[in-house]
Formats: sequence, C-alpha cells, structure tokens
Amino acid sequence: MKSFRRTAFFFLMLLLVAFPAVAAKKAARQEAAAPQDANASSLVDFFKGEAATTPKSLDFVIQGGYADIRTETPESSGRYFMAGQSIVAVAQDIYRLDMTFKKKYERDVIDLTPEYFFTQQRSYYFWYNGGSKIVFKIGGGKKEIKIGKKELTEIKVKSLETYSVEKTKLPLDMSLQDGGTRIYLQLRFI
Repeated sequence: MKSFRRTAFFFLMLLLVAFPAVAAKKAARQEAAAPQDANASSLVDFFKGEAATTPKSLDFVIQGGYADIRTETPESSGRYFMAGQSIVAVAQDIYRLDMTFKKKYERDVIDLTPEYFFTQQRSYYFWYNGGSKIVFKIGGGKKEIKIGKKELTEIKVKSLETYSVEKTKLPLDMSLQDGGTRIYLQLRFI
C-alpha cells in the first residue's frame, strides 16, 4: 500500500511538472499559427486600391468547406474537413477569416484507443464591401474572387391578375491556393 502511494505521488508530481510545459508549448504553437500581419494600418495600406465610397457590412456566411493540405508526413496529408470558422472585422471593409480544419488519423490496426484528429489552423485577411468581388491577402499577394449574381428572382404567374415574385439567395463556391494548401469554401448570401 505504501509503494502504491509513492507511485501515485510520483505520477501526480510528474503531471504537475509536465502540465505547465505542455501548456507553454501549446501557447507557443498558437502564437506561431497566428497571422504575422495583425497591424490594421498595414492592412489598410495593402488593400488601398480596393477603396469603396461607402462601407457596408458582410452579406454572406460561410456555409461549409474543406481543405486539401500537404504536410511533411503522409499520415497527416490529405483532405481535412472544416471544424470551425469565424470572421472578425479588423478595419473598415477588412476582415480576418480564421478556420480550423481536422482530419481523422486512419490506423492500420483496430484497437480501442480514442480517435485522433490532425488539426490545422489557417487565417487570412480579406477585403469586402458588399460589392462584386472579395479580395484575399495570401502571403504577399492578392487573390480576387469575382461574385456574379447574389440572388435569383423568379416571377410566377398564377392567373391573369395575380403573380408572385420569389427571390432565392445563391451560393458561391470558391477556392484559395496557399503553398501546399488548397481551401474550398461555399458562401451563402443573406
């Protein structure tokens, strides 16, 4: 019984020592994954050619997406599903899109260990003012996404005197290439 207490005490002390080190490594990884160019004035300068007369709010949501990510190991390379995303306003008409992608680790042997998911986080800045294009900042360059129609209007004639007008919001499928990563997103206008 005494040896069990010593062993339990030893593992408890090991956890107390190891937990802050793991938390520090995780915080360092999150800082490294954070976008380097968080200065709003430098983003305004980057997107200065996209100036608009009146600022508008976002009129779309990200409905879904996935990413094909090439990493250093074959186990973690492949198709990742979008586990989460958020859009944060940085400056007038400039936003930051933060995305979290996950891929299930496929084991060769069936065992009872919990499932493991590889996780990748990506952040991109973009300019949008409700018009006909979205401009993304990828590395030091720009990627412009043209927007066609945002909605479809259909007139249905019911009789000679009555009709109805139905408007349907259209989705927009888009893709971004960033080195070994290709991201596919579907936007839905609101």
